[in-house]
Amino acid sequence: MPRLGFAATLSSLIVATALLTGSARADAYRLGPQDKLEIRIHDLRTGTGEAHQWAAFDGEFVVDAAGNLSLPLLGEVQAGGGTTADLARALAARVQAKVGLAQLPSAAVQVVKYRPFYVTGAVDKPGEYEYRPGLTVLQAASIAGGLMRPRDGALLGFERDALTQRGDLRMLAADRQGLLIRQARLAAEIAESDTVAYPPEARTSTTGLDVARAIREETLLFEARRNALKAQVGALGKARTLLTQELASLDAKDAALSRQIDLIRKELTQVTGLVTKGLAVAPRQFAVEQSVAAYESNRIDIQVGRLRAQQDLSRIERESLDLQAKRRSEALTEAGEVRAKLAALDERIETATTLIYQAEVRSPMSVTDLGGGEQPVYALTRGVGGEAETRLVSEGDTVDPGDVVRITVPRRAAPPAAGKAQATADNR
Repeated sequence: MPRLGFAATLSSLIVATALLTGSARADAYRLGPQDKLEIRIHDLRTGTGEAHQWAAFDGEFVVDAAGNLSLPLLGEVQAGGGTTADLARALAARVQAKVGLAQLPSAAVQVVKYRPFYVTGAVDKPGEYEYRPGLTVLQAASIAGGLMRPRDGALLGFERDALTQRGDLRMLAADRQGLLIRQARLAAEIAESDTVAYPPEARTSTTGLDVARAIREETLLFEARRNALKAQVGALGKARTLLTQELASLDAKDAALSRQIDLIRKELTQVTGLVTKGLAVAPRQFAVEQSVAAYESNRIDIQVGRLRAQQDLSRIERESLDLQAKRRSEALTEAGEVRAKLAALDERIETATTLIYQAEVRSPMSVTDLGGGEQPVYALTRGVGGEAETRLVSEGDTVDPGDVVRITVPRRAAPPAAGKAQATADNR
């Protein structure tokens, strides 16, 4: 029984150690561009004891090329270089400051899709692949189809791959040009300009995109949104003018009634004096008092109407400001999405260019470099501090998102006899 208890305890310690180690490794992952994150933010309502979810800040977001997340209401939040726990703490603090919460809310950040890694060199299928935690160099080579071996029609396959990559590159370039045109339109909306200034890069027609049509459509959309905003603001402006005129009329009526009330009060004073002296009858005094009461009631109605008109005027001014702020916020959000898409496209274009070079130059050369029993050489290129560092690695080393694994096979050494024969032929 003691042995069984000791074994159970040891097993529990091993499991706990494994869980802690896995958690530490997960926390050690540093976020970077193209990482897709799922964010959830809650806070506990002390009054009701219920957990409230802030749906405005929840969802899936992609880290842009600068390492930022563009979130509704919060704007850009730095994510690159930190862990999910660092980002969760930063988001909780930003939400607390933005909403004015008494206690720090709970933020959960989870990576739902890692940025890709790349495999190039002497592999069957070089390219971009989706990352998975704990990936090793040998697993990366396996995902890329394993080591490439000479086979019939290899050069034809390289040519076909190059043509496919060039077609993909043209499509990516066309998508990028379309995003540049949209970005110019959004910049004009944010700056509240009357025209859109399209950059020269967006006006070229070398990508296969119908540039004239794309610019015309974005211009029409810009004008439609601008005219709609002007029409709405103009309608609110007309309502504001009418309310201003109504206020002026009410002020004039109030002034006139004020003068009439002053006159009727003087008359009431005179009549009261005559009644006191017995020179006038009491019914006449009563009639004058009724007139004073009627004038004062009318003046109160005018003042109430004036307050209502002022409230309507304030509401219209607030709606006008909210309308413009909403349109600007929508343009800023869409501009952030366009920037993220442009960053992703730039990465894909760079990868496609590298793959074309691989298919047209490096891969045909590597066919002659494949040896019979030589061990492959693995090199890993990783961005450190804004610079790319390349080092030799082994099959068991881990691969991080964004890494480029390059696999080469040493050239087969010529047999000694063949070398002597070649030397003899050269001497002759």
